[in-house]
Amino acid sequence: MSTPAPGTPAPAPAPALTPPRGATTIPPTEPLRATGKMTRPGTRLRFGQKAIVPVREHHPLRKSYSEGVLGIVVKRIRRVPASKINGNFDASSRAVLKRSTAYHAEIVITNESGNAMSLSMPRFEARRSGGETTPVNLVGGELPGCEASPSPDSFDHKGARWTTCELSVSTPSAPLREIHYMGPPYGKNAQHPSDPAPSFEEHYDRGAIIWH
Repeated sequence: MSTPAPGTPAPAPAPALTPPRGATTIPPTEPLRATGKMTRPGTRLRFGQKAIVPVREHHPLRKSYSEGVLGIVVKRIRRVPASKINGNFDASSRAVLKRSTAYHAEIVITNESGNAMSLSMPRFEARRSGGETTPVNLVGGELPGCEASPSPDSFDHKGARWTTCELSVSTPSAPLREIHYMGPPYGKNAQHPSDPAPSFEEHYDRGAIIWH
């Protein structure tokens, strides 16, 4: 072990990572389930209708969990030329955007359970009629007026609102008509294989909630 040179301060210890407000460090023992008046897997809703869903997020660095119940309203899909998307794209990607269409939908999420939650952007996918995926994979880029954001600090009480946006791109021959909510238990539990949190994978992927 080396000794710092005289007059050289020792490096400061790394700051301790504390759990987000409202999170617990106790690992869950049960999978998420749609119970009571929560929206059932596979439900189809019209744009503007509200889904009620359970949510749980693992914070690996902080070794903690946020959990609660959300209300989700997906507004009607809008479209603009994909060339309006800003980003550091190469020439070939720009050419694809120039001949494609951007689809975006505002999503309003409410805190239905009343507990403080710290959540990343939920998993939504814009799809073609019947559930087919887009042939264009958009990586990066931003569309003015469509910001995908994590939950705000104020998302800590019943009725708190969080507005975000889903953005996808597709070709003229494959228009996107549906928005699918893919969080568990409706979709798979998207966590890294090395994540020590219990996955409960066998209880998930029951069927997306679909707005159309």
